[in-house]
Amino acid sequence: MLIYMMMLETPEEKSLFEQIYLEYRGLMFHVAYEILHNEQDAEDAVHQAFVKIAENIKKIDAPVCPKTHSYVVTIVEHQAIDQYKLSKRLY
Repeated sequence: MLIYMMMLETPEEKSLFEQIYLEYRGLMFHVAYEILHNEQDAEDAVHQAFVKIAENIKKIDAPVCPKTHSYVVTIVEHQAIDQYKLSKRLY
């Protein structure tokens, strides 16, 4: 989680990100795994999704709310789908 924290500017952003990370990491892995059917690929998708969340942390108002839940799930779904498409093109 340290790498993500380095991307954030203020203590408030770091606290918000930490809450999101702790609340959603399991769900994010589950969503990515359902798409990719591979643990390592799912972990990679979750990592990339957290990078995107850190880059866009200012768009998130509350760590645990339906809007944040949808946002987080959408990001990890798109990341996993992109990763799936890329893997199919390479093989």
